[in-house]
Amino acid sequence: MSLLTDALPGLLSAIGAAGVIAFASAARRRLSSSRLQAAQGASIGATLDGTRMLRRYTLLRTVGPDGAPDQYETTWPTGTVITHRVDGRPQRFELTDVPLGDGTFAAEPLDYL
Repeated sequence: MSLLTDALPGLLSAIGAAGVIAFASAARRRLSSSRLQAAQGASIGATLDGTRMLRRYTLLRTVGPDGAPDQYETTWPTGTVITHRVDGRPQRFELTDVPLGDGTFAAEPLDYL
């Protein structure tokens, strides 16, 4: 009986330490998940209450005066078709929810010049 009572404090402290580690790990994952979602917050075209958010799109297969792809800012939701002038001619693009490496979203060309 003495063996059981001598081992009980060590067992309880080990269980408590494992619980604290599990809680800290879960909190860390939850915080990093919410930070990632906040960083990608612009990827949500409209919030649940119906307000729109400003998003920046990279118009694929275009080049601006500085040699970088043209970019377009709008609050329109994904799936919307916009018209943008490329080399003086109108070209249609569909806004997508595909994130690019530079933090913008892809706007797919519908008309090929």
